[in-house]
Amino acid sequence: MAEPEPQRRSEIIRDNAHCWTALRDAFERASNDKCWYTECKTPGADNDVDHFRPKGAVRDERDHPGYYWEAFNWRNLRLSCQRANRPRRAPGADAAGGKSSWFPLLEGGLRAWGPGDDLGLELPALLDPTNPADPPLLTFLPNGEIDIAPDRRGEAAAEAKIKASRLALHLNWPKFVDARIELYNEVERLVERGNREAPADYEGIPHASHAFRDIIVDLANLKKPSAEYASAAKVYIESFRDIWWVRDVVLKL
Repeated sequence: MAEPEPQRRSEIIRDNAHCWTALRDAFERASNDKCWYTECKTPGADNDVDHFRPKGAVRDERDHPGYYWEAFNWRNLRLSCQRANRPRRAPGADAAGGKSSWFPLLEGGLRAWGPGDDLGLELPALLDPTNPADPPLLTFLPNGEIDIAPDRRGEAAAEAKIKASRLALHLNWPKFVDARIELYNEVERLVERGNREAPADYEGIPHASHAFRDIIVDLANLKKPSAEYASAAKVYIESFRDIWWVRDVVLKL
């Protein structure tokens, strides 16, 4: 904070990267080893500790010095898989995504340029997994892609957040999409098997087959916080809520 020369300031930040990478293990424990943006697990690679407000530069503001004053603020850090955080063009995409130094604002947001500015006036366009208002803006389609939650359609700010995050966080990266398709298919198969095994009504559950009870457990496990893509699993299971045992049993577990 006391260093006025930008290059030297950047060197200080870079040379002390251990201050935020030291939090990786604690962040992984908090999220069951899942990326906070995509809910994927990547056991073969280290997760990145991302600066939500970029520490060294802002790609969409060429003259911005970066949020250097937030570089060592743990509240500005997010656990991210490499795919969500690092710049790369997805197969078949027209533009490169990956968060990197992206930090767009919604219309009406006032960019902070220094430590004396109010960050609360910025209105970030990227979905923030630590903001309780942001995850409910997302839903997941059976084709594995993300979309805006049906009850938020038509809201300009919500639509803008989904549009910006879809690319900048690589939320529709092909491997994420394929994993969600596989998840939807698994939910569908379990529901079909459950329908064959289910008793006529709730009163028959104590006498239900072991196979039916196992199906209930399997579906409930898919939406546990520890499960990969648990948010998508909840949406997919919810889509079968017209079936009594899904609505009255699975969704209440």
